[in-house]
Amino acid sequence: MDKTIGKTDRRIQRTRQALRDALLELVTERGYDNINIQDITDRANIARTTFYLHFDDKDDLLFSSMAELYRDLFARATNNATKPLDELMGSSDDFEHVAQYADFYKVMLSENGSMRFTVRVQQFLAEMMKTHILQPMLPPGQTPSVPLDVLAAFIAGAQIGVLTWWVNHNMPYDAATMGRMTEDVCLKGLTYILSGTDNA
Repeated sequence: MDKTIGKTDRRIQRTRQALRDALLELVTERGYDNINIQDITDRANIARTTFYLHFDDKDDLLFSSMAELYRDLFARATNNATKPLDELMGSSDDFEHVAQYADFYKVMLSENGSMRFTVRVQQFLAEMMKTHILQPMLPPGQTPSVPLDVLAAFIAGAQIGVLTWWVNHNMPYDAATMGRMTEDVCLKGLTYILSGTDNA
């Protein structure tokens, strides 16, 4: 193996990581719409021309950076694909991720964030949910009563809505509790929840 290839790959990873870190810092400080490419490259101490070797614009940097994190979350879920559906839906991983980047999400999921980001994330999560969670769980030859595209869109939209509420209310419940409540709603349904039936 050519050792220069490994060095080049590591250099690319460091550059992309520096740009991602700079973006996340600036978003929490100023809000997404108030920063530009020059701000990001100055903070990362990287030439503007280098930025464009990796990304088209700040939207591309933002979504590419977050997609890497989301793929890691789905990889964990995929590794647990043999678990019952209730355990997967009750996972606290998503909430722990948001808690780790709480300052960033408080901006991006507020009026100072980006609707483009929210829409793209929702679409991305829906596709990943369909491909990596729902399809593997569907028994061979079985047709679900609701198309998987619709089901995945519903789950992704609900998850974004719950996460938005959570961060905008200063995370009043811990990640594990949020996972359990999400599990209750997804698996037991609104009618069951509203009936006041003991969910213990």
